Amino acid sequence: MSKNQISHQSENDYEMNIDIYSILKDIFKYAAVVLLLAASISLLTYVYVGFTYHKQYESSSTFIVSGKGNNNNIYSNLETTSQMATKFSQILNSSILQKKVAQEMKLGYFPGTATAEVIEETNLLVLHVKADSPEMAFRLNKSIMNNYSIVSDSLMGSVVLDVLQQPTVPSSPANGFQPFALMRKVFVYTAALFCALIAIVSFLKDTVRKPKEIASKVDTKLLETIYHEKRYKSLKARLHRKRNEVLLLNPGMSFRYVEDMKKLARKVSNQMKDRSARTLLVSSVKEDEGKSTVAANLALALVEESEKVILIDGDLRNPSLYKIFGMDANEVKQFGEVLNGNISAENLIVEAKNSELCLVMGTMIYPNSTELLAMPVFVKILEFCKENFDYVIIDTPAMSKVADVEELVDMVDATLLVVKQHTALVKDINDAVAVLDSSNHRLLGCVYNDVFQGVAETAKQYGYGGYGYGYGSYGSHYGYGYGSGSRHGYGYGSHYNYGYGTRDKDKKEKSDL
Repeated sequence: MSKNQISHQSENDYEMNIDIYSILKDIFKYAAVVLLLAASISLLTYVYVGFTYHKQYESSSTFIVSGKGNNNNIYSNLETTSQMATKFSQILNSSILQKKVAQEMKLGYFPGTATAEVIEETNLLVLHVKADSPEMAFRLNKSIMNNYSIVSDSLMGSVVLDVLQQPTVPSSPANGFQPFALMRKVFVYTAALFCALIAIVSFLKDTVRKPKEIASKVDTKLLETIYHEKRYKSLKARLHRKRNEVLLLNPGMSFRYVEDMKKLARKVSNQMKDRSARTLLVSSVKEDEGKSTVAANLALALVEESEKVILIDGDLRNPSLYKIFGMDANEVKQFGEVLNGNISAENLIVEAKNSELCLVMGTMIYPNSTELLAMPVFVKILEFCKENFDYVIIDTPAMSKVADVEELVDMVDATLLVVKQHTALVKDINDAVAVLDSSNHRLLGCVYNDVFQGVAETAKQYGYGGYGYGYGSYGSHYGYGYGSGSRHGYGYGSHYNYGYGTRDKDKKEKSDL
């Protein structure tokens, strides 16, 4: 490989790591923390400034500077004044003058500071004396005016200083206590600093930021990219917290999202048929990567292909399918209680509303989920589902939280990993890939989920700003609803160790385990 090719490849890798959305996402994620820290440091600044604040009073007097002799004019006086400023400051801070002033005022030291400045484009020199009290500032200024000639005659023999304004008595501190301007600056600078640090960490974080990074970073193939779908369709809905579940049954779903899910379903179906697989495990590395939503919509898309599908909520630590399908907790038969043996398995399988998709769900949380999924009753339920359905999809917990997936991976025929944009580290993703693909290469691939796409990239890919279509409803024909074919109902035997049954509208058949 030539140096130019290596350089070009390095540039491409660098460009791949720069993703404004990912950086802004991380900054927004920690926005509350940044604001809290900035406010805290701003308040500490207020306390520090208040604690260290020391009042200083300033007394001023003004001199007219002119040169000795008959050739004085305004130009020479201006030049003389400019030269005088530095010399006079040396005089004011000389140990001889300060010692003389201290002796005159019967003090052991010079309790203040003195400076001189020239008023621009004039021959006026202003003396500023600062001290801890108005009286002391005035007295020091007065004493300096009485004694400066002791030193000035030797340094400024050709210069004459005439008093234009006598020392003034200050009425208020020269350094007023005004911490709020400083606090605002500290707040802004601190917030900006923390945002910059978050941006740097985000840039260095080894995650998957774009679909093209899957091939170079992840040890499995990309099945489909699922782009972000808005949960709030309008500002009014956001203000009223009326969030729509990202579900194919929702008529407000975008055309692109529905098509992407249908493409994913076709790819999964083809691979599973090639492998003679019936059961599919869906998982992710971390929580909130959208695995349950992907599992639900994948199941719905497979049902649309006239497949008999059952979706099992195997995430007993954080059940969510009942929320996604908008089912009341009272309507749900607790899958965990059936596994525990506390209730019978009768009517465990229910149908999703407005769909022929069958569901096994629960709402209760079980800390001992790994033990429950290892019980023989779960194996029997799984075997029954394999016999009576074309596809059995199991939604499992995040792999970073519990060992449930390791327990289930040997029970299923195929696995699917959901990877959310810029969430899990590449190392953790590849560790999950190794687990899911450990037995007979069960891993079908990964779904790159909840991807935000830039405006320029969208326009380049599609030739316009985005899709403008929508579905009237999700059914056998777009915009027309569901097919009118017979619906299937599924019942569980009165005891889980006796038998399961399936029925259509008019009859029910039982089959033995």
